[in-house]
Amino acid sequence: MLKQTTNQKGFTLVELVIVMAVIALILSVVIPNLRGMQQEGQITKAESELQTLKTAVVSYWRNNSNAYPANIHSALTGASPTVISSVLADPFITDGSNNTYGYVTGTDTNFGPYFAIYTKGPKGDTDLPSWDSTNGRFTYSGSGRVVSNAPVIKN
Repeated sequence: MLKQTTNQKGFTLVELVIVMAVIALILSVVIPNLRGMQQEGQITKAESELQTLKTAVVSYWRNNSNAYPANIHSALTGASPTVISSVLADPFITDGSNNTYGYVTGTDTNFGPYFAIYTKGPKGDTDLPSWDSTNGRFTYSGSGRVVSNAPVIKN
């Protein structure tokens, strides 16, 4: 005679499927939020590094006969006094050949020498900022960021 036990331990298949569905639902809400937080962190890092590079370029200007560096890759890391010790990598890889930020310099008859350092941003939709000689400022559009010794206007 077989004896049946009614006190079995374990989970049924239905219970396991329900738990897996709840976990999948939670993950579908959490993962996009984590990606957004990662992007915000990259933007904050880029903004901080752009300000550091701006300070380094101004320091280079003051210590090198009022001339801006030809590039921000080797010129700033080898400058005296040292402001930055290594090339700062742009999280959005604006300058693909150097994996760093974009940089442009020029001279305007009214404003004088100017520079801009920029990043493409998370959407990669910010190109070289354009110099507006009429108003003496840089303009740009997109999700990137731009710092300069001149005023910067986002379109």
